[in-house]
Amino acid sequence: MDLKNTFEAAGLVLISVAPVEIHNRIWICIGFEEAGRPLGDHPHLAMIYGGRQWLQEPDLHKAVTKALSGRRDVLVRIHSECILGDAFGSSMCDCGDQMRLSMDEMAARHEGVFVYLRQEGRGIGLPNKLDCLALQYGFSDGKLGKRRYSSDEANLAMGFDVDARDFEAAGALLKALHIASVRLITGNPRKIADLEAAGVDVSSAVDLWSKEVSPRAAAEIREKVARGYIYDR
Repeated sequence: MDLKNTFEAAGLVLISVAPVEIHNRIWICIGFEEAGRPLGDHPHLAMIYGGRQWLQEPDLHKAVTKALSGRRDVLVRIHSECILGDAFGSSMCDCGDQMRLSMDEMAARHEGVFVYLRQEGRGIGLPNKLDCLALQYGFSDGKLGKRRYSSDEANLAMGFDVDARDFEAAGALLKALHIASVRLITGNPRKIADLEAAGVDVSSAVDLWSKEVSPRAAAEIREKVARGYIYDR
């Protein structure tokens, strides 16, 4: 079965496959989306580091199909898009740090899959996220109010769940790559549960996060722990 058919069998649409150089290392970048849920110009991404000579492969699709098939305990990070943290280094969260630490660890181990899901703002989208960020500093419609909201409180005040994400697309992606089991970089039990529900064998969870975060990011981590996240502090 070729790569496109493998993705279709997992309920996914394969958009594109390309080598990408990141910090002088060649990764394979796969653009994909769920069948029936088109993402237009912003597909999900899967970055694969397999310790292979990707640029010498005569057929990238076949190489991807073979790269991790049957492999056990593959290091995996499922990362929801956070443009301010990932690209601009916002100190309101530790997303950018988690992204870089995870990819560095995969490169050090010569194997890993970094799944970048397009669900900004815990699934509420960037415009709503910006409004929530304003509330966190006490602003609504540009006007300063009487109080500041925590990250969780802001989502609830806007009428959203604290976390509206799901990780089904990531589970389908890992199944499409035929990985036997994964070591998941996360402190979020929901990610583990969603992957296991999709039939992915999560052999262990890996604690990998920056211990040196801003006071604002530390406050958000405390909220996560109160919701059941697990961090080795």
